[in-house]
Amino acid sequence: MVIGMQFSHFLVSLSMMLMSANYLAEGKYITKSKFVWQHYTILLFVGFFVLHIIGLGWSTDLDFGNHDIQIKLPLFALPMAIGSSMKLPAKRFEWILLIFLATSFMSSVIGSIIYFFLSKPGDDYRLMSPFMSHIRLSLMMGIAVFSSLYLSRNTIQWQRLKGWFIGIGFWFIIYLFMLRAMSGIVAVLAAGFILIWMISSERKMKHQLTAKWFLLGSVLLSLFYLTWQVNTFYDIEELDPNTVAKFSAGGEEYAFDFHSPKVENGQYTYVYLAPKELKKAWNSISDLDFDGHDLAGQDLRFTLIRYLTSKNLRKDAEGVKALTHQDIWAIEKGIANYRFLDGKNINTLVYRYIWEIHNYRAGFNPQGNSLAQRFLFWKLGFEIFTENWIYGVGTGDVQLAFDAQYDSLPFQMQEKYHLRAHNQYLTVAITFGLFGFLYFIWMLFSGFSIRPNSESYLFIGAFIIMLVSMLDEDTFETQFGITYALFFYFLFLFHQPTKAELEAFK
Repeated sequence: MVIGMQFSHFLVSLSMMLMSANYLAEGKYITKSKFVWQHYTILLFVGFFVLHIIGLGWSTDLDFGNHDIQIKLPLFALPMAIGSSMKLPAKRFEWILLIFLATSFMSSVIGSIIYFFLSKPGDDYRLMSPFMSHIRLSLMMGIAVFSSLYLSRNTIQWQRLKGWFIGIGFWFIIYLFMLRAMSGIVAVLAAGFILIWMISSERKMKHQLTAKWFLLGSVLLSLFYLTWQVNTFYDIEELDPNTVAKFSAGGEEYAFDFHSPKVENGQYTYVYLAPKELKKAWNSISDLDFDGHDLAGQDLRFTLIRYLTSKNLRKDAEGVKALTHQDIWAIEKGIANYRFLDGKNINTLVYRYIWEIHNYRAGFNPQGNSLAQRFLFWKLGFEIFTENWIYGVGTGDVQLAFDAQYDSLPFQMQEKYHLRAHNQYLTVAITFGLFGFLYFIWMLFSGFSIRPNSESYLFIGAFIIMLVSMLDEDTFETQFGITYALFFYFLFLFHQPTKAELEAFK
């Protein structure tokens, strides 16, 4: 399972079937039944799966509903197979973590080689995650960070490798930032912040105040950085309509739209525009037609206009002549800002997010913009929930409800962008209403009744990562997402060695 979660849907499915078969072959059903009854967390997760089956009763799209239930099978299989099986010996638990760290390291190395050595400038940074969503991978890298730190403190078999565990933990942190999956970064940082604060609050810890001041300083520095980025974005060159140049060097009269809020790198986009010159000049240097589409399927003329603006070039023949071969390649590929050629720079990602929010607030179509689209998903999702707050739309009709909302928008979005909430809490509320949402929250937090493991930093860290990831992702709506979340939830909750068990090996 820990190998499949990094590399293969097939291995994940096969592992789940083998774990379920082994669980049934073990027998001891009476003992397991008593254990499940005593630990109601397992029952709550299984009950959530049953709720999805019941939710078909008020659904109209049964095909979608049946597909959703197939994705949710881990809700039934993993809590039972992991939660109520005989507790793993401490050494075997460590082996699972070690294999997980090894596969995580392999995945990170392969992704790094692909992106830094085999990719071209402007290639999507998601190449760093060739086997799954970069967001899912970032969440598992967070689990790998905490697992490596756990082994560095508690290993009973590899005492000599403690330094290596710390080193590989730092590598996972570095790789997490290289992935640039903002939701994963925020989730892991939130978990790390809370855990360090908890640990620094323990009386036995040295330098308590130093640790807390470090955390507060990190937060303040982050806020300062974001404030600086926003202020830089809005440092826009103002133009006086009475003093701007009226004609291009080729004699065409410039068009100006001083009311358009669109900007690129501190320059207004729709100023100094000579469309006839621009079209003729572009068609003379490229096989892609000015009035056609770039290789990303976007209107090429808008990509060209944005790119020229980003370089502070006027949208005329002279501006096109100033483009390099790399610039022309980037425009043809659909890259609309020269800064996006340096995709390895974190400043580029932050700039892109600010740009998306700026345009969304201005009322433009957020299609294709990962962050801005989420604001629209949440807005539409909340509208669906308020109209169906009692018992929701049912297991099968979530996508139908969103499609109806997309049809009512004042702008048109391509069907491939007709996505759901990208917020697991909101998705549950839309599906099952308010009471289903409350059940979901109860289910998640019920694990804290299982002591002492629910008080361990390993479980708490994984739990916080899962909770935060659900704010901007439908974590339970994909096979990788729900498998990763449930596997570590129940592994750490029921199979992590207690302090007494660890002491027995010393």
